[in-house]
Amino acid sequence: MSGLRAELPACLPALRSHARALCRDNGAADDLVQETILRALAAEAQWHVDTELRPWLFTIQRHVFFAGLRR
Repeated sequence: MSGLRAELPACLPALRSHARALCRDNGAADDLVQETILRALAAEAQWHVDTELRPWLFTIQRHVFFAGLRR
């Protein structure tokens, strides 16, 4: 198991909390977390083990959230 996949479960509560703060709706927040995880896994090769995972995930989450607002 790669470092990202091993560390990802520990980040889920913080991702959920951040998503709920952004969306103000539990259903939309859950969708945002799911999309964040999917994009992180798709970009797994771009993450380096020496990089902090949580800030990287929060950046992805913010990008997904704001991209959704633009639509």
